[in-house]
Parts: sequence; C-alpha cells; structure tokens
Amino acid sequence: MDRYDDAGLLEERAAEDLSGAEDLLRCVRNHSTLIRFHLQQYVEKMMKVELSRHNVNYPWTHDLVVLLSLFPQKKISDDYKTFADILSQFAVGTRYGEYLKCPWSDREILEKAKEFVKHIETLWEDPSN
Repeated sequence: MDRYDDAGLLEERAAEDLSGAEDLLRCVRNHSTLIRFHLQQYVEKMMKVELSRHNVNYPWTHDLVVLLSLFPQKKISDDYKTFADILSQFAVGTRYGEYLKCPWSDREILEKAKEFVKHIETLWEDPSN
C-alpha cells in the first residue's frame, strides 16, 4: 500500500487508542484484551505515521515486525523486535478468541509501547547532528 495520505489523522487515531488503553487501565474490571488491542493499534498507527513522514511506502498489515523492517535497522534492538512480535499478536488474535500469553502486565505494555514509539521517532536522526 502507498503510505497513508493523512498522517495527521492517523496520529489523532493513534492518540485515541492510547487514551482508550489508559482509560481502561483505570477501570476496576479487567480489560486486558481491549487494552492490549488498543496498544497494538497505537503502536501500529504511530509506526505508519513515522513511515509516512519519511515517504516510506508500507504494506497493508497489522504485523509490527513487518513494519519495523522498513525502519533503519542499525538502532533497533532485539528487545524492540521481540516487543513488536508479541504486541502484533494482539491485533487480530484476540478478535477470534485466541488468548495469548504475554510476559508483561498491561501497565508494563503501556510503558513499553510509549517507549517504543519514542524510539522509532528517532531512527532516522543523524547521530552526528
């Protein structure tokens, strides 16, 4: 797919996903499936925003590992690749009753998602500047 034409709108939708996950974390009732789905959507959309900003076409996919492969690779750690792989599972797997094991709590995933997004925003920066 060609890059998304309206990265600003995509970024707004990502912010809604992040806000939704944060709101669900404050609920008394456990909403892990929804929280993890929204965090995957937040990361996916922000990756697509960043790719669009750098004029990189990306495929129509929810697989964060595929999207991550389109970023400059020299600053992507194995930890980030593992996080992307695990979080990708929450895009569609939970829609069909697949309950996936995850090594992190919902709050930890939230923090990791925010850290991940901050990191991908720096991947094209020239360290010599």
